[in-house]
Amino acid sequence: MVKVSIILCTYNSASFIRRTVESVLAQKGAGSEFEIELLAIDDASADETTDIIKSYGIIPYLNSVPSGGPNRGRNIGLRNATGDFIAFIDHDDTWHPDKIASQLTVAGMAPIITTGYHLTDISRKKEILIGTGEQPLLFYDINVTFRNRLARRNSGQPAYMSTIMISRKLSTILFEEEFGCVDYDWLVRIFENNASVHCNRPLATRFVYGLNLSLQRSYREKEYALSLRTAGAYLENYPAEAGEALYRINGTRARYHYVMGEMSLAREYFKKSAPGIKTTLYYLTTFAGSAIIKRFFRVFG
Repeated sequence: MVKVSIILCTYNSASFIRRTVESVLAQKGAGSEFEIELLAIDDASADETTDIIKSYGIIPYLNSVPSGGPNRGRNIGLRNATGDFIAFIDHDDTWHPDKIASQLTVAGMAPIITTGYHLTDISRKKEILIGTGEQPLLFYDINVTFRNRLARRNSGQPAYMSTIMISRKLSTILFEEEFGCVDYDWLVRIFENNASVHCNRPLATRFVYGLNLSLQRSYREKEYALSLRTAGAYLENYPAEAGEALYRINGTRARYHYVMGEMSLAREYFKKSAPGIKTTLYYLTTFAGSAIIKRFFRVFG
């Protein structure tokens, strides 16, 4: 029977970890069509997260001190996974019951399988579908998604962590631990020289709160620094994609400061981002009108 190792990294997630774990354990076909190995790695939580995990008969790996993000835990999971395939889920996300089964049906097509997902924005009370459409499957030839991920384009194959399943042969590609919380470089390396397939249905739900890691200032500093380094490393061999990435990295940083109301900083990074009408409009509204933009448009996240 095929085994799927599922890597769940947790930190102070007692208020929602039951929802996540139960969505994994409730996967259709588990125990009959495939075996599940749930690897939970806790990053020194100060709440009841680990007790809740143990209540499901799961013994979590424990970091003695917080590492600053999920990457150390993800690497522990990758090193200890024994499954034929490996999937990831963030501690505040959920899976739809047929996610794993749907991915396994197309696992022979490529070593990387992703799915669409619901993005549920709790603070704004909005739901958005990402990576979905009428065509049930989308196949991406070797390096197609790599180039899109490197360039940080919004088009092409979505690659949100809680939707990704990889073949065991890719388990030696590890996450960075210098910052401990950035996955851009891992996504670039995982898709490089590989084909991939996308299940064009929403098979996971991503919950966005005001306190999500991506909205924290320390994370944005780390993400910016490592992203610049990653894109810079590919400039010689992929100048178009890496150059585009540098523009987009600065654009992301600018929009973060825009959302946070730090308009002088936003202007600084907008000047380094891709020129165009959209950037110009964002830049101009840093002086007046940003409240309307933030109310009616999803600027960041």
